[in-house]
Amino acid sequence: MKKWQKVALSAVTVLSVVTLAAGCSAGKKNKATSDNKGAVQISFSWWGNDDRHKATQDMINGFEKEHKDIKVKGEPSGFGDLDQVFTTRYAGNTLADVTTLLYNWVPQFGQNGGFYDLSTIKSLDLSTYDKDFLKFGQVDGKQVAVPYGQNTLVMYVNKTAYERNDIDVASLKTWDDYAAAAKKLPEGSFMIASPTWRFPVTNWLQQKTGKAEFDEKGDLNWSEQDYLDGMTWYKEMADAHVFVSRKDYLENVGTEPVSLAINKKWLDGEYGGGIGWNAGITSDYESLKEVGDELVIVDYPIAKGGKKVNLLSKPSLLFGVKKNEKNLEQVGTFLNDFLNGEEANKTLGLSRGIPASSKAVDVLTKDGKLTGFMKDGFDYAQDAVKINETPFYEDGTLTTIYTTEIEAVELGKTDLKTAAKNVYTKTKDQAAKLAKDYKLK
Repeated sequence: MKKWQKVALSAVTVLSVVTLAAGCSAGKKNKATSDNKGAVQISFSWWGNDDRHKATQDMINGFEKEHKDIKVKGEPSGFGDLDQVFTTRYAGNTLADVTTLLYNWVPQFGQNGGFYDLSTIKSLDLSTYDKDFLKFGQVDGKQVAVPYGQNTLVMYVNKTAYERNDIDVASLKTWDDYAAAAKKLPEGSFMIASPTWRFPVTNWLQQKTGKAEFDEKGDLNWSEQDYLDGMTWYKEMADAHVFVSRKDYLENVGTEPVSLAINKKWLDGEYGGGIGWNAGITSDYESLKEVGDELVIVDYPIAKGGKKVNLLSKPSLLFGVKKNEKNLEQVGTFLNDFLNGEEANKTLGLSRGIPASSKAVDVLTKDGKLTGFMKDGFDYAQDAVKINETPFYEDGTLTTIYTTEIEAVELGKTDLKTAAKNVYTKTKDQAAKLAKDYKLK
């Protein structure tokens, strides 16, 4: 059986077991909460996979046993149609008492008291968070949401695959080092795979300019020449097989936002590393571990002329409380336990990635859940100089602008100068619309 087939089969088996366990957990939940008669009922909505659903419901069960006066109604969902579901519930005033939020929803819906000011809820302790990080959830000076964890773009490589090609990972310090090492790769192999060329170019330009792509008001910080420089650098690296070419990526991965974890070229070491959000790279590590390869976090190279690594950063997700909440003490008690509680975090584990609460990190570290590759990525991201992204950075139209233009260049349909001009002009226009929609001005 081939490596990628073996991992895919294992993934299906694990999913079946988790699904069965989640079903059993649901049954236990009804029994556990049936004794809480007369308790104040609150609700909590989230999305995710079966693993996250089970961990969250188990946490709720434990919370209810310790707080007989509070009953929590879980409202889980999958990953589909998140925007449509949220906006419909928000407009109809049917949000759960505690709602999971995407970053871009915070400025859009947090204006004018759109969510409750969490800083006024006495039973919620936010002192376990870095003050600057809490700003991700602030609108008009109010703490309308609390970010759960921080996501930073990091780089990681298949150390085993590199060594098979006589490449010493420790010797790779600059992008020129990676380009030189790529000459040792066999045909069809690449040093780094990124789901979008926008990630490496964003980090590169943040290093070169010292600025984010957009300022706090949503205005463009970069010039047309900046985009041309960034795209030219990326094309050179792709031609040198440092980055996977768009043609190869489309042929072997496709256009959907899927994990590389069960991709044949990833498992065979032909895609020798990646750039991704540190909270979501565990599956890439586990899949390679299963086939006998070792994935390691590496220092992110700094662009020539750059002074700091300036990695792109964002919150993984956030939690908000509906604006007309009546049961503030109970909601605060639940959310506080979810974010800071010892037993709660032992149960939740890393089902939502690594939390930002210092108490939660301590619990997970002592409990042996935050170790190895995951902790390496977390520690590297914590220590790195970061630049926070605007709430609309991952807007679908902006992503399409980038993707369309670089693919046109690689396929010989246009030149870099024309593509850079198009990216600059279209991005500036779209950003102006988004800044207005997000009420950043």
